[in-house]
Amino acid sequence: MALWRKLLLITCIMLIGLYILFQIGYYATSIPGFCASCHEVETYVNSWKGSAHSEINCLECHQPSGELGKFHAKSRGLNYVFQHFSGDYTVPTEAPIYEQNCIQCHLGDSSQFPNTVRLENTSEINHYEIIKQSRSCLDCHRETGHEVDIYLTPDLKGIKR
Repeated sequence: MALWRKLLLITCIMLIGLYILFQIGYYATSIPGFCASCHEVETYVNSWKGSAHSEINCLECHQPSGELGKFHAKSRGLNYVFQHFSGDYTVPTEAPIYEQNCIQCHLGDSSQFPNTVRLENTSEINHYEIIKQSRSCLDCHRETGHEVDIYLTPDLKGIKR
């Protein structure tokens, strides 16, 4: 076997191995209990437990969809870990919500959640018009994920500082 073929084979095996390790690490660090292990977000996770979305994990809302979304979320997470251990953080840690995930799930595009409330089943509000106007889901549904929120709870009671 030529040297370049061996290098190509070794490179492919290493990339596949790294990807498998990433996936293992991804799933191990994507559960709400892991997120709650940092006191900066513990209050949010506790609030989430009583919400309508308590059956889905944090990253269903707080990460862009797809494989690159996983890398994006975990690189953000590494920054949060650094902030936690260095003590150089702002409470609360920012957790952006990716509304495309809301739309995909509530259109029924996610096979993981077959019983979700679908946009086409709502009666009084035309969600499709709201989406066309580029309005945010959070304009009306900010408390859906959890009631404790930097925008809803200005004093952020219960957060250890």
